[in-house]
Amino acid sequence: MRRFLSFWLICMLLAAGCIAAAEKREAPADKKVITTQDVKGYETSFRQYDGKFFDGPSMEPGTVTELSYTTNVYGRPVENSVKIYLPYGYDENEAERYDILYFYHGTNETQDSFIGDERAKNALDNMIETGAAKPFIMVFPTYYYDYVNRSFDLELFQLEMRQDIMPAVESVYRTYAETADHQGFAASRTHRGFAGYSNGCRMCWYSFCHLLDLGQWFLPMSNSIGVPTIFNAIEAQGAAREDYFVFSCCGGQRDDLSTATTNLVNELIKRPDCFSYGLNREAGNNLYLYKSTGLHQTLTARYFLYNAFRDGLFR
Repeated sequence: MRRFLSFWLICMLLAAGCIAAAEKREAPADKKVITTQDVKGYETSFRQYDGKFFDGPSMEPGTVTELSYTTNVYGRPVENSVKIYLPYGYDENEAERYDILYFYHGTNETQDSFIGDERAKNALDNMIETGAAKPFIMVFPTYYYDYVNRSFDLELFQLEMRQDIMPAVESVYRTYAETADHQGFAASRTHRGFAGYSNGCRMCWYSFCHLLDLGQWFLPMSNSIGVPTIFNAIEAQGAAREDYFVFSCCGGQRDDLSTATTNLVNELIKRPDCFSYGLNREAGNNLYLYKSTGLHQTLTARYFLYNAFRDGLFR
């Protein structure tokens, strides 16, 4: 009788496993691919994902938590915090390490402006669940050291990132950094990226200029900075073209910073020693433009993230 019960129990467990495997969802096919010629001499493609699928709840939801820290880079102690997205299963997989992406919000926004919208969080969950993205950690800081007066400093914030935010986050959460210091961050730079929307895009480009030794992936969305600033930073850091990859992103005609974004990309490709346009890193490509038809709003960043993950971000 015991043998019969044991056999029955094993069969039930196997059946349950088969059902669970059968329920594993797959992402739907991309609805449409938009092709433009905004980059002179090249075609640029942008996938429109299925919003009904990706914006809905995932069967494997991640979690959002908050971490406080103190910075002194502005001449006085400033208490601040970051929001952190952790992928499904983070707490159960204690030995696993994760790629990490820092995302900067737009003007007048906060750490919650993107990840606080359930559509954005669901998009991250669903991209990971369906394999469009590997499990990753995403961090949402604010560059405002005085939000009431909307005070920020483009360059000092990069020092805050280097000295305060990154050590605070990566000493607690499991990234590829063996130590939460410059040595650990530099050694794990291929597993770290920076992104930002609108004014956060400017911050992202400044991270490219100041934190290139600590990260390889950059997703500046809908804004630009001066071209000489970028080239001077590359030369000052002695960076080679294969040391970084940039997914530049913007909306369509209804995005008032679309032209500035595409103009910047067209200027960057004039220096082939620094930038090569395309998605094939083995061929030396390190720059690509995603142009959607969307409005200028931070929530559209989920469309750009989807395209970047599909095209090899962190792979």
